[in-house]
Amino acid sequence: MQKKPYKIMTLIVLAIYSILIFSFLSLKIGNWFVEKSDNEIVVNSEKEEGESFSDYAKRVTNLVPFRTVKGYITRLKNKDILPIYAFQFFVLNLMAAFPYGLLLPVAFKKLRHFWGTVGCVFVIAAMKEIFKLLITVGRCDIDAVILNVVGGMFGFMIFMLIYKNPSIKEEITD
Repeated sequence: MQKKPYKIMTLIVLAIYSILIFSFLSLKIGNWFVEKSDNEIVVNSEKEEGESFSDYAKRVTNLVPFRTVKGYITRLKNKDILPIYAFQFFVLNLMAAFPYGLLLPVAFKKLRHFWGTVGCVFVIAAMKEIFKLLITVGRCDIDAVILNVVGGMFGFMIFMLIYKNPSIKEEITD
């Protein structure tokens, strides 16, 4: 069976988007912090000279859900950070996975249900965070994964609204 042109185009868009996202991550952009248990703010996300990878990973990794979110909210309330930093963290993490939630179900029939798409977005988001840790750029943060998954959920909801249109559903149904 021949693939429909929209599927090929969707796969191309997903591939280009993924390449751009992972390329963008290799650049150091913004000052992110991880809220540590002793209320220390870690701003330097670069691996320091002579620092072991293990020490670096401990310093820049947050595996406690909502720790970073709470840190941003607290610092915004106390006016300790500029709102643009919170905007970068929240909005950009939500937007980063939105296209996956929207386009994965178009490209792959098996992902046209909520949990399939959410699971796939989770894997992509986790890979993105691990990639940042391995190339020693930025933070490896569970809160970013959570926000990415929520963004993917929003994308999937938009897909479902569009998919309810009978003419569109007929076009993308195999």
